[in-house]
Amino acid sequence: MTSMERIIHHLQGASLIGAEKSKDELLSVIRSLGRNAAPNGSRKARFDEKFGDVRSVLAHNHRIYYLVEEERIVILDVILDAEIHSVESA
Repeated sequence: MTSMERIIHHLQGASLIGAEKSKDELLSVIRSLGRNAAPNGSRKARFDEKFGDVRSVLAHNHRIYYLVEEERIVILDVILDAEIHSVESA
């Protein structure tokens, strides 16, 4: 929640409509993970196996990191995707 609040607050400085669209897209992708833990475009994160099945998926220009467990998905963090952000800034 802290990551989402930080992202939305930052985006609101530039555009209220853009912040709302980004929030809606992030939440939509997060909700869809409950139906499909490995959607197209998701990738296994490069973490030590002891952390479990940590994956990431892109939502707009933010990457959602999540842990796939037997009966649930745990959202670990939401961050600005550096690769996409560097391309957009160029």
